[in-house]
Amino acid sequence: MTPADRQTRLAQELLRFEDPQERLSFVQDRVRRKPPLPDALRTEENRVKGCLTKVWLAPSLSSDRCTFEVDSESPMVRSLAALIAEPFSGATPREVLEFECRILEESGLLKRITPTRLHGLAQLEGAIRSFARSCLSHSQPCI
Repeated sequence: MTPADRQTRLAQELLRFEDPQERLSFVQDRVRRKPPLPDALRTEENRVKGCLTKVWLAPSLSSDRCTFEVDSESPMVRSLAALIAEPFSGATPREVLEFECRILEESGLLKRITPTRLHGLAQLEGAIRSFARSCLSHSQPCI
């Protein structure tokens, strides 16, 4: 499944809820069931710079497929970060770089998110792309 396919599936799942506030609640409920990142991954190295709230990204590459685990101090930010990371997980580094993440627009949530949070989510997406670039260039070891 491509990142675009994952994004479309996820957006369709969210659009079942007519009320955007219910969509946000659903996003939070989905993430609440997932375990938090282990403390060993909540490092300064994994911290996404430029986010007002602490956000951690633990990327990895296995069999040429990227996985992006995220966490945050804030439940809402954790939920939104997971929403951004989900379409990218399972993609090759090249697919990550070629994919245009529009999940917030496609799910109708963009207008519900504050500019400060949008900036942080853009920083997260930048960190995801940076990891993919490093995997392709091999300038940094991919975990």
